[in-house]
Amino acid sequence: MKYSGTDQPIRVMMIVASLPPDKVGGAETQALRLGKELVNQNVSTWMVTPGKKNYNGNGKIDQLTVSRPYSFLSFLFEVMSILKKKTKEKQVQIEYDDKSEITNRIQTKVSWPTLLYMRIFYWNCILFIRKQIIAVDIIHAHTMEWSAIVAVKLGKKFGKPVLIKDSTMNGFESLARFPNGKQLQDEIRNYAYFIAMTHEIERNFEREGIKRNRFFRVPNGIKVQKRQIRTENEVEGKKVLFVGNLYQQPAKGIDILLKAWKMVVNELPSVNLILVGDGAFKVYEKYVEDLGIKDRVQFLGKRDDIDTLFSKACLFVLPSRREGMSNALLEAMLNGVPCIATNISGNQDIIVDGVNGLLVPPSDVAALSAAIVRLLRHPELSEAMGKEGRETILRNFDIAQVAKKYRMVYNQLLNRE
Repeated sequence: MKYSGTDQPIRVMMIVASLPPDKVGGAETQALRLGKELVNQNVSTWMVTPGKKNYNGNGKIDQLTVSRPYSFLSFLFEVMSILKKKTKEKQVQIEYDDKSEITNRIQTKVSWPTLLYMRIFYWNCILFIRKQIIAVDIIHAHTMEWSAIVAVKLGKKFGKPVLIKDSTMNGFESLARFPNGKQLQDEIRNYAYFIAMTHEIERNFEREGIKRNRFFRVPNGIKVQKRQIRTENEVEGKKVLFVGNLYQQPAKGIDILLKAWKMVVNELPSVNLILVGDGAFKVYEKYVEDLGIKDRVQFLGKRDDIDTLFSKACLFVLPSRREGMSNALLEAMLNGVPCIATNISGNQDIIVDGVNGLLVPPSDVAALSAAIVRLLRHPELSEAMGKEGRETILRNFDIAQVAKKYRMVYNQLLNRE
């Protein structure tokens, strides 16, 4: 069969830092959502991620084809990583001083293990999946990190266009943390095309001198079909919910939330805070005990029943210092949960303050506490914001519509429009 124009099938190779059963973050979760929806829209989507000893080679995640290239060098790296963890236990820092510490971006230089991991993955791709790479139309990386570097190197080697999604507030700038970072930025700037999820990321691209015709605005998305709003009968008392990995400090602002919660409990003694996500629970439990709020805070760890937890929560709080575009915030709003978030990139693109949620300044304990108390004391206002928040997601963040926008970008890069 002969194809022409936009009827011709698109074959996309997506490079992601990790996939289940490994731990995944927001960018990887979005990549999986997008990949599954693209398959539904007849886009051939192939996920590629570093392999591990216990899971490597080719396989499937639902309907998605997945490759995990692996070699003896990968095995040696795993052994070195295990030995390093045994000899050096990572210290958990909970509190951060926003006046003296940089908390809204990553500043530390990229470590040699990350560089080695990146290079091993690149050569594994060359050695084991080069034939499949030759067959794809576009290479798509989902973070402006080492995966973006690998994507550009593969794109240049095989003559493929590369699309990179910036999944943080200042991802392109953070490439300067790599060795020869400025030259690396120039190489990526001149070769790749980019996805900006938010207005702030668009402005960052412009400040970095990336030409306007080389980046596209596409938000994150969520599957909205067959999703029903929770009923008031499901809500269990005054339970406030946070969803996010504890190890992503200072980004997630958990110290700000816990300090604010102490103020909330002083005014509303019967309220409860539920925190969901991986992390060092014992350290945090000791921290809330020292704050005197141990009986009003619960750490649940990683959970698979997030929708059930949303249905029972009277409020969702996202106190982040930096975000890309939060999956948890999208999910909470889709479930009709009233939301409070910090006034930063990503959150600003979803919430209109006072209409479909509340925005507070980042790292402002008093402002966060006041916003929580306000919505807890005014259930009618809270309910109205929850309903409007759900409508916002239904209108603007359906993953099916997001996938259509990506198809348009792919077609444009392939000159099929």
